[in-house]
Amino acid sequence: MAAVAPPSLPNQNKSPSFPARMPAPVVLLQMCNNFQEVRQVHAQLVVSGLIERPINGGRLLQAYVTVSNINHALSTFDRISDPDVFAYNTMMRGLILGRSPYHALKLYSKLLLDGLKPDNYTYTFVLKACSQVNALFEGREVHERVLTGFLEENTHAKNSLISGYLSQGQVESARKMFDNMVAKDVASWSAMVAGFTKNGMYADALVIFQKMLSSQVSPNESALVSSLCACANLGALDQGKWIHAYIDRIGARISVTVGTALIDMYAKCGSIEPAYEVFRKMSQKDVVSWGAIISGFAIHGRAEKCFELLDDMVADGIHPNEVIFVGILSACSHAGYIERGYKCFDQMVHHYGIKPSIEHYGCMVDLLGRAGRLAEAEELIVSMPEEPNSVIWGAFLGACRMHSDVRRGNLAFKHLTELEPMSGDRYKLAGIMFANAGEKETATNIRKIIIDNDMETTRGLSSIEIDGVVQEFVAGTIHHSRHKEIFRMWERVNRLLDIHELRICI
Repeated sequence: MAAVAPPSLPNQNKSPSFPARMPAPVVLLQMCNNFQEVRQVHAQLVVSGLIERPINGGRLLQAYVTVSNINHALSTFDRISDPDVFAYNTMMRGLILGRSPYHALKLYSKLLLDGLKPDNYTYTFVLKACSQVNALFEGREVHERVLTGFLEENTHAKNSLISGYLSQGQVESARKMFDNMVAKDVASWSAMVAGFTKNGMYADALVIFQKMLSSQVSPNESALVSSLCACANLGALDQGKWIHAYIDRIGARISVTVGTALIDMYAKCGSIEPAYEVFRKMSQKDVVSWGAIISGFAIHGRAEKCFELLDDMVADGIHPNEVIFVGILSACSHAGYIERGYKCFDQMVHHYGIKPSIEHYGCMVDLLGRAGRLAEAEELIVSMPEEPNSVIWGAFLGACRMHSDVRRGNLAFKHLTELEPMSGDRYKLAGIMFANAGEKETATNIRKIIIDNDMETTRGLSSIEIDGVVQEFVAGTIHHSRHKEIFRMWERVNRLLDIHELRICI
């Protein structure tokens, strides 16, 4: 199996090489590191008259894009009398980085109207713009150009096309493009693994990852992180451990991103101690790493450890953000620490100056609801500065069902029917609440509404990992490939239990 080489840093002492007799301002332009330096060299180009040369205009444009000043880049582009493909590509790249994909697509249209021939980079930038705005028509047009033009075997452009398809949920189109590629590089495989993971196709993502290794392609950081994310969502602990061992075996450096993905995987797969071990061994930690380990201990009911980690984080000079306090408040909710929850909420607002989000209010409603303090939860919802969403009312309805408060539950249900009129799960939860409270007629009417409107409800799902394979079981179905064996074993277990009970009675 091919090894992944640790990323190498460029030689900081090596001086950049430039063509002989290049004017000094142009040389300086390629060495600029910030906006002010680019502005100073821009002035020198104007004074010397070098700005009138189209090639220098393109270089200046590139410098402004490099320092992320898109307004000055646009101004420079507009002053180029006859922009070439390089100038168009550079400006499109800047617009995409500046989150202006519509303008990038308009610039592509102008390039075609000017009679210029797009190159490999042009298609890459256009496809990125299409993926950002879900421009399906333009994406298909570029696809046709890629397939019928001189880019037939251009791997870079096809990788961008694959990423574009996957970002729009067009999984089969991406799979077809990938399968038909003659030359696949690490970016091709990585795009598929990441795309499948983002589209919730976690098992498929791991299959692609294994094929990538079998093809002797060394995974990059993106592929490793995406595969670990897939393991986390599947609860595939054995596969996650294998990937961790693989990373250690090849000697790859565990970056902040990979380390955080490992923490998240172990925590979500039920192994919080290995997650904490990874966290402690990380040489560098950012706020996301701290958030992952705090959230991990929160879902494992280790509230005191979450508070300890928050103190350690602040002591290390890292300012907690909104996500950190979602984890802290979630820990309070799981542990039933009501007063501590109020204290943390107040600390978040007044000490750290963080404006509470819907997620923070949701944690507080859940905290109060679990404890049966429904009046306080209702008061908190009413006092929210923004309109409560379905997450808030859903948490409140769940608490009302748990504590058989039909009056407040009915209020939450009415709000939910306005916010999510076709959500079968909300109706199902309300039906259970009314049935438990003895209001059988209301519960029957709700079930009738679900059936008559063909509403979908989420089925209960459980999974277990055996020999590295995740087995999923969905309530009310017998779709498992080995369901006959499972039922036979279940009948055998029942018979053994009956025999055991009979022996006890005798």
